[in-house]
Amino acid sequence: MTKISVVIPVRNEEDKIIDCLEAVSDQTLMPFEIIMVDGHSTDTTVKKANKYPIRLFYESYGTVGGARQVGVENAKGDYIAFTDADCIPERNWLENLINEFEDDEIVGVGGGTKNIGEGIWEESIALVLDSFLGSADSVQDRVLNKKKFVKSISGCNSIYRRKDLLYCNGFNVNLAINEDTELNKRLAMCGKLLYVPNAIVLHNQKRDLKAFMKRIYQFGMGRSRNRLWDLQAIPPILGLIAFLSLFLSMSIFLSMILTYISLLILFDIIILRKVKNFRYIFSVPVIFVIEHISYSVGFWSGIVQFKKGAS
Repeated sequence: MTKISVVIPVRNEEDKIIDCLEAVSDQTLMPFEIIMVDGHSTDTTVKKANKYPIRLFYESYGTVGGARQVGVENAKGDYIAFTDADCIPERNWLENLINEFEDDEIVGVGGGTKNIGEGIWEESIALVLDSFLGSADSVQDRVLNKKKFVKSISGCNSIYRRKDLLYCNGFNVNLAINEDTELNKRLAMCGKLLYVPNAIVLHNQKRDLKAFMKRIYQFGMGRSRNRLWDLQAIPPILGLIAFLSLFLSMSIFLSMILTYISLLILFDIIILRKVKNFRYIFSVPVIFVIEHISYSVGFWSGIVQFKKGAS
């Protein structure tokens, strides 16, 4: 019998935890145990969750990395799957993840994340994140159509062997963001990370524009502070070059701005053709601009903070 522990970090998610636990408890392949790690919620999250057969633990690190690591240390399964309290895994989620471990070289498997929400801004955020211009080669917050080996899998939709997590010392408990990317960077030195398109979780973030800006800023900062270099470092670098060119060469600056505008128009058309709905014709480019600026500012802020900490 395959024993899978499912770890769910949570803090003040009383409106979402029931949907998450219902979905995890109704899998085609039932988990061996469900571990909820609470960051000392001040609402009714724990009370609602205790109606389900969970193992409840608390974390005092104040970070998602710390919560996931508490789950790793207390899990009894041979495999440990992770999702978040604002996620709703589809019924065949665990089954489709675990089936990929026939190859011993695979150290982690992750699936697609489909953002859901109501209103034009939440819907536009989901469309932007599920595009190359919005997420580069990352599988975070998007659904790709083909199985492929990747550099990182999502913390809200992933599974690993417990022994592999323990071997690489698990999650960095100091990280409140990018904890999954940092873990996967270390795990990838021992084997392969696989993305599969048929293991889906629905992600109900419910973030307005202000919260979206803050979250993307944190992603940018976390990536630079943790030295996670990949395609997602390109937009901040190009943004800095464009800014500097404003003082050095107006022609170069205008050329870069026109190129960026052309990319916005191109991906706006691609997204509109995909969803066949023109209500996003103006909102999608706005989200792209907000995302790129917030991420770039966070990225360079992380660089500055890292330099100060090192000096």
